[in-house]
Amino acid sequence: MEKLIYPFEKRPPNGEFFEVAPGINWLRMPLPIALNHINLWLLESDEDWTIVDTGMVSDENKAIWNNILDHKLGDKPVTKLVVTHMHLDHVGLAGWLADKLNIDPHMTKKEFVASSILANKIEKNLGSIAIEFYKSSGFDDQLVETYIQRVGIRKNLVSPLSGRYHLLTNEQELHLGNHVWTVIVAKGHSSEHACLFCEELNIFICGDILLPRISPNVSVLPHQPDGNPLADWFESLEKIKTLLPEDVLVLPSHGYPYRGAHERIKDLIDEHRSRLDKLHTYCKNPQRAVDVFPVLFDRKIDSKSIILAIGESLSHLNYLIGQGLITMTVDKNGVKYFSQSD
Repeated sequence: MEKLIYPFEKRPPNGEFFEVAPGINWLRMPLPIALNHINLWLLESDEDWTIVDTGMVSDENKAIWNNILDHKLGDKPVTKLVVTHMHLDHVGLAGWLADKLNIDPHMTKKEFVASSILANKIEKNLGSIAIEFYKSSGFDDQLVETYIQRVGIRKNLVSPLSGRYHLLTNEQELHLGNHVWTVIVAKGHSSEHACLFCEELNIFICGDILLPRISPNVSVLPHQPDGNPLADWFESLEKIKTLLPEDVLVLPSHGYPYRGAHERIKDLIDEHRSRLDKLHTYCKNPQRAVDVFPVLFDRKIDSKSIILAIGESLSHLNYLIGQGLITMTVDKNGVKYFSQSD
C-alpha cells in the first residue's frame, strides 16, 4: 500500500484547537471507551461558528464545551451544529449543545430519526427484538445479559433531542464558515452518514467513513437482520472516490488528518474482500455468526467487543448471501447457520 501522507505531526490536547486550514479547527475530545478520542471540527467565518459533531455525554466533555463556548470563540455565536450520524460519540451531546445554543442540529433524515429513538428512549420493543437477534447469532444467556447491561450504559451517553432539525440531503450545498461545502451521503457504517466536501479548500470531513488506520464498523443491526450494509459501504466508497481529488485533505473522526483518499479506499475495499474470500472458505461447514470471528478479526473478541463483532460478522455473511455464495438455515432453536451454496 502506498503510504498515506500525514501533514500534521502533533495532535491538539483534549479541549484545545488546532487550525488545519484557515478557519478550520481540529478539536480532540476524550471518549470513555477503547477508542479513546474523537475529532470534532469547528469552522469559523467572519460572523459565526459551525460545530461538526459533539462527543459523548460526560461531565468532562461538558466542561470542555463550556470552556470553549465561554472563552475560545470570541464574540461570534455558534449558529450551526452539524451531526454526521447517530453513533454516540458523534450525536451524544447534540441535544445538550442545541439547547444551550438555542439552535437545531443539521442531520440527514434517517440519522435524526435513529438518534431521536436512542436519545429520547422510545425504543419500545427493540430490546426483545435485539435479544432474539443475538440469540439467533449464537449468544448464550451470559452474552445476552452482557448486551442488556451495555444498552443500559449506552443510554446515559446521549442527551435528549428536540423534535426539530435542519434536513441534510445528498449533494446539498451548505455555507459553513467562509466556504461552501457539499454534503455527500454515505451508507454502510450508518444509514445516511453525512460527509462534507469543500472544493475550494480541497478538504473532506469524512466522519467515520474513511478512517486512516482502522476500518469503520459495518454492522447488521437487530431491526434489519437481512440487511446488506457491506454492499452499501462498498458502493459509497466507490462513489466517494469519483467525487474527491486524490490529494484531498481528509479530516477523520478518529486518527490524524491525511492525504491519500483514493489509496485508502482501495486498501479498505481490498481488505474486506480478502476477509470475504476467507469467510466463504470457512463456511464449507455450517457456522454460526459467533463461530466466524477467527476469520474476520486478528484480535480476541471479548464481552466488550462482541456486540460490534457480531454485527460485523453478519454484514460479511449477508454480503456472501447476496452474492449467492452461501445460504442460511435456522435450527429448531432459532439459531442461524451459514454454509457454502451447493
